[in-house]
Amino acid sequence: MTTMNAATNLAQRNAPAKTAQIRLTRRSPAYWRVTIDNPPINVMGPEMVREFQEVIDALEADEHVRVVVFDSAVDDYFLNHSDFTTKLEDLTSMPDGPTGLPPWPDFLVRLTRLPVVSVALIRGRATGNGSEITLACDMSFASREKAIISQWEVGVGMVAGGGPHGSASPTHRPKPRPRGALELGRHQSRPGRGLRLYQSRPARR
Repeated sequence: MTTMNAATNLAQRNAPAKTAQIRLTRRSPAYWRVTIDNPPINVMGPEMVREFQEVIDALEADEHVRVVVFDSAVDDYFLNHSDFTTKLEDLTSMPDGPTGLPPWPDFLVRLTRLPVVSVALIRGRATGNGSEITLACDMSFASREKAIISQWEVGVGMVAGGGPHGSASPTHRPKPRPRGALELGRHQSRPGRGLRLYQSRPARR
């Protein structure tokens, strides 16, 4: 028994450390940066959803943070659709969040209610989940050269956000733009230079 326990402990110590898919950097007590880093294309699986839950828990618990900026460490991708290679039950079996919604829409709703200015900084594709977090933020800055914000479900005749999460429902996220995103599938992709500001709702002080 002692030998088996020692072998188990050794295997655990030698196992490669799990790399975080989201990095939370406190640039100052009032300014936080949340960087999405799941190469090669920033798809979102159950682990990333759990990490987003940890981020929103930390934001709600901190009384000093005033601004949070979401960006990406992966070239040409902000945040993509869900990871279709994972088991669906790994996602659907996750417990509901404090709002009573599944974890991803729970994160989005809590983000919209957060008394913190939230900003999406987009230099690449924001597809599906990326579009939804963009709509949930107070404002977004999108690269004219690289930003493509879309709900891929529209192109194949599905209801955007109507999968296991149901996260794109306007009743879950009362914003001025969800209906257009649901109907058109894409709401920003223009040539040019620099960043363009899109404000989702009046910023809270």
